[in-house]
Amino acid sequence: MPASKPTRADPRRVVAAEGVSNLGSMLSRLAIPWVATLLLGAGPAAMALLLVADVAAAAVGAVLLGPLIDRTPKRRAMVLCDLARGAVLALVALGAWRGWLAMPWLVAAAAAGGMLGVAFDLARSAWLAQCVPADELPRRNAQVAMAGSAAESAAFALGGWLYQALGAVAALAADAVSYLVSAWLLRGVQDVLPDARVAANGSRWHAWWREQREGWHLLLRDRRLRALAAIEALQGLAFSLAGTSYIVFVARDLGLPTGLQGMVFALGSVGAFAGAAWAPWLGRRLGAGRAMACGLALAALGAACVPLAHGAGIAAIALLAAHQIVGDAGQTVHEVHDRTLRQTAVGAAWLARVDAGLRGIGQGAILVGAALGALIGTAVSARSVLVFAAVAGAAAACCALVRLAPRRTDVATPASSTAPPSSR
Repeated sequence: MPASKPTRADPRRVVAAEGVSNLGSMLSRLAIPWVATLLLGAGPAAMALLLVADVAAAAVGAVLLGPLIDRTPKRRAMVLCDLARGAVLALVALGAWRGWLAMPWLVAAAAAGGMLGVAFDLARSAWLAQCVPADELPRRNAQVAMAGSAAESAAFALGGWLYQALGAVAALAADAVSYLVSAWLLRGVQDVLPDARVAANGSRWHAWWREQREGWHLLLRDRRLRALAAIEALQGLAFSLAGTSYIVFVARDLGLPTGLQGMVFALGSVGAFAGAAWAPWLGRRLGAGRAMACGLALAALGAACVPLAHGAGIAAIALLAAHQIVGDAGQTVHEVHDRTLRQTAVGAAWLARVDAGLRGIGQGAILVGAALGALIGTAVSARSVLVFAAVAGAAAACCALVRLAPRRTDVATPASSTAPPSSR
């Protein structure tokens, strides 16, 4: 039996919970490496292991948990993810307090955070798809992007001071509390029951493999979803290539002081807010496909500004600022319409598993890009890696232009609302 229509306040609560939950995620991704470095004396290899654990667990979690999210009431799934992430951080804080914290515990915590984070995102996206009218999805997804950007900016601005003022134990405990606040915000949200066609497929464990194949069948069958998968892979590659070399290039090669670096990084929130504000309007004017292509082109243009910088003068700072503002604005426009296309191209009953497949592809590309970035950066230079990252971003924009823009994609009309054919 389908769930009754939720109250109008529900989307606002979900958006608020997304912001608070993302704040906890960003604080954790700052606090755990700081604990590893400052408390445990971890070296570069251990820090790389933390990153790989987070990304790899998110990739595996996306693939494994998609069918389970489809079978679980969505609010319940979000609350459970928040409570589990809070418990993980509380255990890490307890270990730091009692003095028995070790690097394997931090690696396990990073992996758990990556897996639970992607599960929360899958449930939140599926909730919006089932509870928000299709013509309102771009606006709600833009609000999610704004909340995430605000949380990221707050985490960067406050995380260091929080750790410095309170120490490792209190900072980790504060991170854990943020997840409890997110779960509390979801208390008034009406739950979304699993679709009867999914719930009737027997026990969840017995049906998992069949549902996994159905999700991949839908992903490979739909032209738009195949395009989104290619873009996800190229974006993941560009992101991880840049991630391996950006700080090295800015801090070592350009010699930009850390204070100026922080100010430049903060400009990204300006671009993200602008992109979220413009995204629904661009979608109405151009269609989702063309809006995505424009956003990706702006993101690639911003990325291309970074390797053009030389020295630590005004011109270099201007190029880095342009990367943050223009690039983040374009990336946010892309993310808003990427989410909306996923939510409208697939029936709500199968969204989580298809979304999980797309996220798994992106996370796998991030791992590949990290390896390539390390090889190219070591053999050639950090600047060269950043050039390759901009090229990968431009390729993603071209893919959107060729595969999605020629046909004006209407985000208000679901394309695949029927059950997938049996894969048996």
